[in-house]
Amino acid sequence: EPLSQQKLDSPELIHELLGGEMRMLRTESLRVVLLDTRYRLMRVESVSTGSMNESIAHPREIFRPAITYSAYAVIVVHNHPSGDSSPSQTDHSLTRRLAEAADLLQIKLLDHIIIGAPTEGSPGYFSFKEAGVL
Repeated sequence: EPLSQQKLDSPELIHELLGGEMRMLRTESLRVVLLDTRYRLMRVESVSTGSMNESIAHPREIFRPAITYSAYAVIVVHNHPSGDSSPSQTDHSLTRRLAEAADLLQIKLLDHIIIGAPTEGSPGYFSFKEAGVL
């Protein structure tokens, strides 16, 4: 079954969808995965591209595509070109702000995933949902 037809509610599936491509980027990029009520893929929107170590995106830019396309839920994904998928303090504060904005907009924020490089003992991504933050 193609990914576009599957229920995209796990970080593994999102990693399968975007990980290979985003891991190769040399600058930080933030994308938002738009999902319908059955958590099926509507589209992926590129929201911002930053420097080598920073992608600054305001919740307004991140949720704009979700509002435009009437998405039921979103998953925010960005990469760390360094390969280290550990979240920074900025990543943590952005996630908190996104959770607050999602709540107000009544759009489900399913996860915020950071793509890095797979290493021994690490799948190459960090999921705020798996970590219990979301």
